Amino acid sequence: MSHTGMTGLRIVAIVVPLATGCFTSGGPPPVCTTPPQYTIDTGASLSYGVGVDAGYYAAYRGSGQWHFEWTCDTKLSAEGCNFTGTITMPAGATATGFMLESDDVLGVTPGADDTVAQFDTITTTGIDGVDLTTTAGAAVTIDFQVNGLYQNDLVFVPSDGEAITPACMPATLTPSAP
Repeated sequence: MSHTGMTGLRIVAIVVPLATGCFTSGGPPPVCTTPPQYTIDTGASLSYGVGVDAGYYAAYRGSGQWHFEWTCDTKLSAEGCNFTGTITMPAGATATGFMLESDDVLGVTPGADDTVAQFDTITTTGIDGVDLTTTAGAAVTIDFQVNGLYQNDLVFVPSDGEAITPACMPATLTPSAP
């Protein structure tokens, strides 16, 4: 499209997000007083660029097998991200680290009513994560932060054939099939 009176120069506005080391714009997302429920597609996974597409990525493989992993946008921002959170599961569930380094922390606290996994990792151009084993079809409640802030737009859950982000934290994920 050209404009009369211009010298043939076309000005195109390009909006490029600034590399921000896992921070998003706007105010903090709301914290839930009651965790909303979301359905996670059993057997689905999400694709992303390691070290580029910052965020948490959830997967429920079926038969009580959960997988959560996260990565930072360090290849763009040149900064690492501090991923912290808790996952509350049914009593008797187990959690193990996935690609954690020696300075990453994963603690598991079994209780009479539930089991709580807490993690604190610094992630840059790689992946960190946690694998859970629960009762088949059991829901889990997640409460995730990045750099000490709730950034729900960086939490991705496959649901109804697309990636959704929880409106607030904590949030409960229920498998679409056991």
